[in-house]
Amino acid sequence: MRAIKTFALTPVCLALWLAFSVTPSHAQGVQRIAAIVNDDVVSIFDLQARLHVVIASSGLRPTRRLQRRLRRQVLRTLIDERLQLQEAKKRNVSISKRNMQSAMSNIEKQNKLKPGTFTSFIRQKGLPQSAVFFRIRAQIAWSKLVRRRLLPRITISDEEVAEVLQRLKERKGQTEYRVSELFLPVDNPDQESTVRKTAKRLSDELKGGARFAAVARQFSAAPTASTGGDLGWLQESVLNENLARIVPTMKEGDVVGPVRTISGFQIYWLRAKRKVLEPSPDQATVDLRRIKLPLPQNSSQEDVQVQTNLAKLLSETVVGCEDMVPMGKQANASGKILLGNMQISRLGKPIRGVVQALEVGKASAPVRTPSGISIFMICDKKLPEANLPTAEQIKDRLTQERLAVLVRRYMRDLRSAAVVDLRV
Repeated sequence: MRAIKTFALTPVCLALWLAFSVTPSHAQGVQRIAAIVNDDVVSIFDLQARLHVVIASSGLRPTRRLQRRLRRQVLRTLIDERLQLQEAKKRNVSISKRNMQSAMSNIEKQNKLKPGTFTSFIRQKGLPQSAVFFRIRAQIAWSKLVRRRLLPRITISDEEVAEVLQRLKERKGQTEYRVSELFLPVDNPDQESTVRKTAKRLSDELKGGARFAAVARQFSAAPTASTGGDLGWLQESVLNENLARIVPTMKEGDVVGPVRTISGFQIYWLRAKRKVLEPSPDQATVDLRRIKLPLPQNSSQEDVQVQTNLAKLLSETVVGCEDMVPMGKQANASGKILLGNMQISRLGKPIRGVVQALEVGKASAPVRTPSGISIFMICDKKLPEANLPTAEQIKDRLTQERLAVLVRRYMRDLRSAAVVDLRV
């Protein structure tokens, strides 16, 4: 299962070059202790190196104020990684050389590096290899531990799958939302103010253009962090109390939060909307026709205006699809007029938006393109059939939802049993 296989195995971003090199003058300072987690030490060096990596890879603004605000959250992540590695060791979870090579290979592919160059890349940038590889090892260990100990506890019956399918059929036409989350937990009341301020700072950065998926991977304590916070498609009728109150009022691309929940603070991002079991309009296949009036390179403003006026006249006078070819020839159109059948989603901008809004048999307004000015007409439109998800897809989704609950409980228990001595 793709969603489960990738759990907790987030990529290390190439913005590592922003991490600093340590000079002898302050080496002693950065080796001071930031926290002791049972018997393991998190040094100031570990904290500073991770903080720089996090800020760079998430697209956040590297201000001193932001760094101060995020130090506590980054330290929490480092503490959690120690707990995860300790638990993996206790449960005899090993990390093989093959595991590490596979993880680095994935990182190289995701970041368009040549195969086998990741290690030389971080060495070239003067980064401490131990810090980079520690994070990868923690992600691998936790992923293997979750699959080994928690996944076997989850059983999805055929009756549950059938029930989900029936509910989907009943909800046909309802709105559903593609939502991503970022969750910051509050484990005790003393943390309330600090976590709220951190969540507010992250929310402001996200609203200012920071990449939600990257920030969620770095900071979110939810199991969805491994997929950039993606909750998948959620039907309107099954939204929980918080989402049901917030999401329907959001526009696509909106970021909302922080929102206080029972266990912490949530930030939400609405990625997209659609209708249940109804295909997206851009998935339609259209029989498309075009009249393109050519414009040579370095055309004068007068030439552009002449062709624009002609295109407007054609748009207003052409009647139906049968008119497109004779009118195009009469206007000395260039290129093909009969473009044939094509899917709207494969058209480039801004043509895609123009065609998607067109009624069948109606000419578009003139559209400026690099090679001329065009008008378009749809002569036929076919929407694909909306297919129900497969039983396997439904099982994957239900499994992921239940795994998220078990993982959160697992981490809560590890934190409760740990002896953590904070020094900063």
